[in-house]
Amino acid sequence: MRSLLALLLLLPLSACAPNGSRGGGQNSGVGDDDDAVGDDDDAVGDDDDATDAVNPFGDALACATFSTGTVTMDVDGLSRTMEVELPADPDGAPVLFAWHWLNGDATQTLDWMGIREMADFGYVVVAPESAGAAFEWDVSDPSDANVDLALFDAVLPCLWEQFAVDADRVYSTGMSAGGLMTTFLTMHRAEVLAATAPFSGGAELAYYSRPAEPIPVLVTWGGPSDSYGGYSFDSASRAFIDLLDEDGHFVVACEHTAGHLPPSEAVDMLVSFLGDHRKGTASPWADGIPAGMPSWCE
Repeated sequence: MRSLLALLLLLPLSACAPNGSRGGGQNSGVGDDDDAVGDDDDAVGDDDDATDAVNPFGDALACATFSTGTVTMDVDGLSRTMEVELPADPDGAPVLFAWHWLNGDATQTLDWMGIREMADFGYVVVAPESAGAAFEWDVSDPSDANVDLALFDAVLPCLWEQFAVDADRVYSTGMSAGGLMTTFLTMHRAEVLAATAPFSGGAELAYYSRPAEPIPVLVTWGGPSDSYGGYSFDSASRAFIDLLDEDGHFVVACEHTAGHLPPSEAVDMLVSFLGDHRKGTASPWADGIPAGMPSWCE
């Protein structure tokens, strides 16, 4: 089994940007006992308000105000920074977390991978900055001590309080170290996520943990040359696919030939895959992958 310490040598992508970029777009009555405004049944600010309903993600604590740009939020006493891109109408929108690679940053993930464009398709996009873990993200500890799991868990209740985001459409993606973080969330937050899409992530058997619930996963990697520093993302991706398949999860495997880089089709793939998968529903791709996906997906 490969040592997890090999991840310390993951290829920094801060000098390597994928080719290609796309753009696009998507995406009360008043009634009461006596008067139209200001009572318990009012359409705004009352007991029936979405913000007064039970938060599906748990208690919202020490929330920041989310807007497009840099957002800083206190999470368990640790100041965490995120780059956020909001769609034209964030109310009730799906949420996409995007995790950056080793020695990278959130802006690179949003711009070089084109993930910022997902806001044009109606997604609230949240790209956290690393807190400085050895592999950028803590992909080894599923306990309450994991600051990155704590960030994920803290952001969602706040987004629901502010925008009543769609609890059935929460997703994660990322490349390299970010792909490993997305893999980690796939295994440890399947009860929250509707689907995930790791790019050059994966997990060997030694690091695999069975997701608590069925979750569709789009696994994309760069073929046999997708490796660095003795760690093979090719092997890890293939192992992750096999393990998920054995556990009954729906998996789409996309092997390109660009090595340790995301494909130029990354955003198109995300739009298609995430857009068709909601939490608690069977995959509409079970009978075949849509024609718009790359030919190297199966």
